[in-house]
Amino acid sequence: MSGPVRVVLVDDHDLVREGLVRLLTAVDEGIAVVGEAGGVEEALAEVAAAEPDLVLLDLRLGQGSGLEVAQRLRAAGNPVAILVLSAHTSASSLRAALAAGAGGFLLKSISGVELAQGIRRCVAGETVIDEEFVSEVLDSLGRGVGVGQAEVTPREREVLELVAAGSSTAQIAERLGVSPRTVQKHVENLLRKLEAGDRAELVSQAYRRELLGWG
Repeated sequence: MSGPVRVVLVDDHDLVREGLVRLLTAVDEGIAVVGEAGGVEEALAEVAAAEPDLVLLDLRLGQGSGLEVAQRLRAAGNPVAILVLSAHTSASSLRAALAAGAGGFLLKSISGVELAQGIRRCVAGETVIDEEFVSEVLDSLGRGVGVGQAEVTPREREVLELVAAGSSTAQIAERLGVSPRTVQKHVENLLRKLEAGDRAELVSQAYRRELLGWG
């Protein structure tokens, strides 16, 4: 994309937002914070006014929750990328965020460089999952029964779960022992079947239809 990546920060702590602005400015001059908010209504207003490429969102806000922000943006048809930055390490928080429409979930323990990389990947349509959760997602392969699984083949389900884990096409191909072109074809079929525009929306739709889950 041309120009800087435009970001709106949503966190109910002024100090955290100030720190994030300084951090992102220091590690990546191509990321510009164009708005800040501490609550749900303020966040929605900032997104409408600034029209950012990405919303960097905390789950726990003073008034309402980050999940509500994501849900209302998606309900309004806003395609802005949403990346959760949270201190919550539970798999249920991750799943709830992705189901609400977030394209990724990172923990506040990551470095500034990792955050900047995550922002860029999320804007590019990738699913961004903190390494803390990757083993849990991969361990879930083959577990659970969800609504609508009849329309997804076993191989497509494997691809879907690896996409949700943040794996690239090349990584999926290596893990499954198939060609990258075969993986891409499975992804295209999944996008069509789940009526998704990109990988982030694909994962969100999969959680809504209970095609993904742990335990």
